[in-house]
Amino acid sequence: PFFPASLLHHNLQPHQAAATALRILQHLFHTLSSNSTRQHWPGQARNHLLNKLQHHIHHLEQCLPDNATPFKGPRNPLLAINKYFRDIHLFLHAHNHSACAWDHVR
Repeated sequence: PFFPASLLHHNLQPHQAAATALRILQHLFHTLSSNSTRQHWPGQARNHLLNKLQHHIHHLEQCLPDNATPFKGPRNPLLAINKYFRDIHLFLHAHNHSACAWDHVR
């Protein structure tokens, strides 16, 4: 799966950019913290990355208001992000989370 081009050329307001970054970091954290990741990533480096991701997720969560709806309408970039990461998970699952599949995702 390729990163959604629509996100690369989208002029986002600061709160929209923060919501987009938060969603990406949450998906990365979820993907890298799964059990199937452990055997293909060096443990210490993976833990360090997960700690950094969690730190940035927490920081962004503090910046966003609880009741904010950053995007309205049919061109919601968060939906494109969700699809992108869903496609990654489907790809990894289809290839039994093999080392080759992980190299492709990296």
